[in-house]
Amino acid sequence: MSHAKILKLVQMALLCALIIVLQQIVIPLPGGLTLSLVLIPIVVGAVLLGPSAGAILGGVFGLVVTSLVITGRAGELSTMMWIANPVMTVVICLLKGIAAGLIAGLIAKALAKKKYLGIVLAAAAAPIVNTGIFLLGLFTCFYGVMQEFADKIGMAGTSMIYFAVVVLVGVNFLVEFAVDLVCSPAIVRVVDAVRKNK
Repeated sequence: MSHAKILKLVQMALLCALIIVLQQIVIPLPGGLTLSLVLIPIVVGAVLLGPSAGAILGGVFGLVVTSLVITGRAGELSTMMWIANPVMTVVICLLKGIAAGLIAGLIAKALAKKKYLGIVLAAAAAPIVNTGIFLLGLFTCFYGVMQEFADKIGMAGTSMIYFAVVVLVGVNFLVEFAVDLVCSPAIVRVVDAVRKNK
């Protein structure tokens, strides 16, 4: 096995370990969701190692989220989704992670000649894709669960669009988006340092 392949495997292993550790740190947010801090290593992997690596890292993220949902550590809404439809809950968990990593990698690859812009847009795309697929899943597969959850927390009669976009994912998305953008310069430095040492 070549030095480059070994280095890539080591980098993937380290990023996977970081994803697993970071996702175990559950930060509860209003609305029964939790904050995800793992998009940064997914973006780093996607930028540094390519779209397929981003998709694999996103898949690892999806598997860890699935395990948290199954054990009841991902928030009350996620538990209700699991009870209502376990298969679609797993599909959404995996799809949103895989797509976030893949799209971040494709953006970075397409803008390889404009490195900083590519990394910033990749970092911005990850939370947009992650949250967007979650919302799509809520509205297409878990609309009734979402209504039941709104009733449970005293928001019966609220517009479901407002409830989903503002109450459920608003804070989560804004924090993830801000963290990813703030960390973009650090991602650039990490990518530069790794590439110099190849």
